[in-house]
Amino acid sequence: MGYLKDNGIEAVCFDIDGTLYPKWQTNVRLVIAAMPNPFFSFSYLRMRTRLREKNGYDGGEESGRKGFLEKECIDLYGKSDDAHLEKLERKERKVFYDRWDFLFRSITPFPHVRESLLAIKKEARIAFLSDFPIGVKLDALGVTDIPEFAVSTEDIGALKPSRVPFLYLSRLLGVENDRILYVGDSERKDVLGAKNVGMHTLLISRRKKESNADLVVSSYKEMCRFLL
Repeated sequence: MGYLKDNGIEAVCFDIDGTLYPKWQTNVRLVIAAMPNPFFSFSYLRMRTRLREKNGYDGGEESGRKGFLEKECIDLYGKSDDAHLEKLERKERKVFYDRWDFLFRSITPFPHVRESLLAIKKEARIAFLSDFPIGVKLDALGVTDIPEFAVSTEDIGALKPSRVPFLYLSRLLGVENDRILYVGDSERKDVLGAKNVGMHTLLISRRKKESNADLVVSSYKEMCRFLL
C-alpha cells in the first residue's frame, strides 16, 4: 500500500510554478517581462512580499480578485479609488500578464509529470493551486485535462502561506483537510501553509532533505513510488 491509501487521501493538490516545472524557468521569464519596466516590476514584487508577510499563516480574507486588487492598490498607491484601480489593472496587464501569455508558452515540465499525474489520478482527485495567474501554463505543460480545477490565489484574495487559499481549496473539493495531500516546492508557502490547516504535505526538491513535510522527494518517479 502507498501513502495515499494508507492515509485515506482523497485529493492531491499541486502547486504549479516550481512544482510542475523547474522554478528557474519562472525566474527567467519574470526577469524578461520586467526588463522594459524595471522600477514598477521591483515595486510590484516588493508589494506582494509585504502582503504575504502581513497575512502570515492565519491572516487574509477571501475577497476575490477585485478585493485582492484593492489590497495591491492600497499598498502601492495608498488608495484604491476607481482611477487608481484602473491604473494598476492596466499596468499589471501591460507589464506582466500580456507578456506572460507569450513567455510561458515555452515552459517544459519536469520529467514524467503527465504520466505521474495520470497514475495518481487513478487513486485520488487532482487540483492545482498557484500564487500567480495560471494563463497558458497548463496548455504548455500538457496537463490541462488532468485536474478537476486550477485556481490562482489572486482570484481567491490572499497569497500563500495564508490559510485562506488552502481552506478555499478544500471547500471547493468538498474534502476534509486531513484527507488532502498538498504538493509544492516551497517549505514556507506550500509545506507550512498547508500543514497549518491540517493537510498532509509533500515537498519536491532536489536539494532539501530536511523538511516539515510528511514526504520529501526529488522527482516524480520517486513521488509515485511513495504515493502509490
